[in-house]
Amino acid sequence: MWRMITHKKEILVRLIRIFNGPNFLENIQRIPGDCERDPKGIAICRALAMSALGLALEDDDGKEQLDQSAQRALGREKPSSPPLTVLNCACNGCEACHLHVTDLCQNCTKKPCIAACRFDAISNDGERSVIDTKKCKKCNACLRACPYGAIVKTIVPCENVCPVDAIAKDERGRAVIDFAKCISCGKCMAACPFEAIQARSQIIDVLRAIKLGKKVIALMAPALLGQFKCSAEQLHVAMKKIGFSFVYEVAIGAESTSLNEAVDLKERLVEGEKFMTTSCCAAYNTLVKKHIPDLKPFVSSTGTPLFYTTEYVRGQHADAVLVFISPCLAKYEEVFANEKIDFVLNCEEIEALFEAFSITPSECEEEAFSYQTAREAREFSISGGVSRAVQSVLDANGKDVTFVPINGLDREVVKDLKRFAKAVECDKGTVLEVMSCQGGCIGGGLTCCPVATALRQIKNYGEKGTSLPDKKSKNS
Repeated sequence: MWRMITHKKEILVRLIRIFNGPNFLENIQRIPGDCERDPKGIAICRALAMSALGLALEDDDGKEQLDQSAQRALGREKPSSPPLTVLNCACNGCEACHLHVTDLCQNCTKKPCIAACRFDAISNDGERSVIDTKKCKKCNACLRACPYGAIVKTIVPCENVCPVDAIAKDERGRAVIDFAKCISCGKCMAACPFEAIQARSQIIDVLRAIKLGKKVIALMAPALLGQFKCSAEQLHVAMKKIGFSFVYEVAIGAESTSLNEAVDLKERLVEGEKFMTTSCCAAYNTLVKKHIPDLKPFVSSTGTPLFYTTEYVRGQHADAVLVFISPCLAKYEEVFANEKIDFVLNCEEIEALFEAFSITPSECEEEAFSYQTAREAREFSISGGVSRAVQSVLDANGKDVTFVPINGLDREVVKDLKRFAKAVECDKGTVLEVMSCQGGCIGGGLTCCPVATALRQIKNYGEKGTSLPDKKSKNS
């Protein structure tokens, strides 16, 4: 039966199977085949396939054949920034965000909505309040003031969640990302109900390296251990079945980050600094760089867990192809900036690989990791996890330090961060653990299971590990 394929994962599974079979360039043309009765479906399938090949749609004229696109993908030496691309053919062209008065308006005498507006954008036509959209600044003051809830805000999901106003509409009402402002947090991608914003995949690059017989090593972010219904040891084996020669936890580097960040904090406090923020979240680091440069001196100079893990693995496998696997879109930019890491895959792509190779992780045997990571490092991906790890290794002089997790970036949080930078102090605490995603990395835009499920699984895995202070004392 004919069915329109509009989901990225389905496209990925088909792409993987075609790549691993004969005549890749010829057979890739079949991907939009199931959509032949629907021109829009054909366009969406083609666009999803383009993003699955790692190509940007911004400059696409729609005329290039998929085999030509695949040839371009196979010819690149390394994927390029930015990691996001917009599929115009899939974009719904949502009505612009605005406030409007509904039939619930009671035309009350006090007119609290008019009194609340500072921009003279609300008037009364004798029967109800009316909002002048040209004057309205969308501050929501009237919405909050109305005692009947008669004023509602029509939102555009992708625009609404962007903490830095990096996404808007073009003349046709389609989404456009301003990459000069974008911090690659992935919130717009996760919010779009039409899958019109996609990550540019590097799955072809990784599969090609495996097919060429190279030593390809997977570096698994701590959040990944909560994404699949299996034990960490089973996931280890499942990853090897895909074709990875070795698999390492990035929690290895989280141990180093914890220890070094504790040292950094103590030195800053001795020097009289008022506060410090963590440096693990790639989206937050980009936010500071692009939008709050005055906050830079207060960001810890400690490397990320990925940085330290890469140094560790490169020391053992200098000639290997390193692939970082994470639910975080912002980490793509960190990988682009680190010449020692080759590629990055996300949870959806790993899920597609398991399906394409008929691998069920929960049915795999178990194999322990060569490096047994600490409990606190395994829980780095949970909001508050970085704080707990750093606090666990602080000496007695640092125990009175106040740690404050910032659980998700939004416009209000960005305002607070700008205020802290301007005031050169923070009224919330000594250490701000900034996580772009709600729940921490386990709430990333490229996850494949609910936060509550991931949290429970990560916690269970963490409890099996030795505490970081105990590991530190044994090694000292």
